[in-house]
Amino acid sequence: MSLEGKAVVGGAVTVVNAIPTGKGAALGIGLRTRAKLKLVEGGSGVRFLNADRVGDDRVVRATVEEVLKWSGTGEYGVEVEVLSEVPVAVGLKSSSAAASAVAFALFDALGLRPSPQEALRLIAEASLRSGTSITGAADDAAACFMGGFVVTDNSTKALLRRVEIGGDLVAVVSVPRGRRTYTFEFKRELLDPFRPAFDAAFDLALRGDLFGAMTVNGLAMSTALGYGADVITSAMRRGARSCSISGTGPAIAALVSRIDSGAVSEALSSYGDVMVVELNNEPVTLGSGRRWP
Repeated sequence: MSLEGKAVVGGAVTVVNAIPTGKGAALGIGLRTRAKLKLVEGGSGVRFLNADRVGDDRVVRATVEEVLKWSGTGEYGVEVEVLSEVPVAVGLKSSSAAASAVAFALFDALGLRPSPQEALRLIAEASLRSGTSITGAADDAAACFMGGFVVTDNSTKALLRRVEIGGDLVAVVSVPRGRRTYTFEFKRELLDPFRPAFDAAFDLALRGDLFGAMTVNGLAMSTALGYGADVITSAMRRGARSCSISGTGPAIAALVSRIDSGAVSEALSSYGDVMVVELNNEPVTLGSGRRWP
């Protein structure tokens, strides 16, 4: 006997980096990650059908193991395929999107409907176990499978705030060619001297000031890492409401009114390849178009 499941989630950009304080915020964007899987009763292990196209498969395997252990449904062999529009290792939450999509495809196959908090805990545990996140990335996972603007305490895997973002905003994202930042290589001590700035950014996010939080985060990150400050300043002068290095970089993301997206795209084009992406407020889609929960 076999069971099949599917799920589609979005990507995300950083509003507040959680590495220095354990608390963060993120915003859903419309780059999609799709997972489909098959569970075969009596089998064992995880077969990742397209790891060569996605990259590091540790988070996929850890997610499958966490969900199966939590569900208590017995032994299954699992075949997984992940198709993603999210570039890998540039700060646009490819690992969190993959983990979220796989987790919800498993929930779909097993007919389970966990609470948002339980889903968040399982995905964060898988991210920590796999080494694809320093903090568990609860903020990133929540933005991917819930959509909207989310604020989390990653140390407790708690969702503190979620708000849908309306208006005519889009994200302008710039990704330099040939540059990648992998979690296991990132020197978190680079951010430690700037912890007061990240605390201030988080306080702004918790109060609902998305733009202020993201811009303070961007200035702190660019100062700490030694790149991107001129690009962020240029984007703000051309009409961006906020701008920041996303994740640990190298991608830079700006939030901007659609009418100003051309000018901000031009400002960010000196840094890397630019794409204009819709914001995403929609939660994960399961199997045959069903929305969760």
